Amino acid sequence: MQTFIEQAQPYITTIVLAIIGVLATAVLGVVALLKSRLQAWLDGKLNVQQRELLHKIATEGFAYAQTVYAQYGGADKLQEALKYAEEQLQKKGITVSTLEIRAAIEDAYLKYKATLLTKG
Repeated sequence: MQTFIEQAQPYITTIVLAIIGVLATAVLGVVALLKSRLQAWLDGKLNVQQRELLHKIATEGFAYAQTVYAQYGGADKLQEALKYAEEQLQKKGITVSTLEIRAAIEDAYLKYKATLLTKG
């Protein structure tokens, strides 16, 4: 009996190690899948928050340029609003293209004009 166990032990060890290897691979696969889903969720959440902050800062930039640079023309006010928004976003560590910032400022301008039309 002892010789049978001694003869089977290398096979048993190999089978147990193979089972452990398969289980470890499955666990690592599940962890990788969960990690990628968590990262995608966090990226989506941060982008939403950054987008909201972009629009808030763009509205501030528009209001700043509208009041401080009232004597300037529209193009000059836009440049001042862009400069303000870029500086504020940079301070917050948010990287956004100038085109996206301009679009957000234009959005703030259109909303401002719409409120003037509804009041007038």
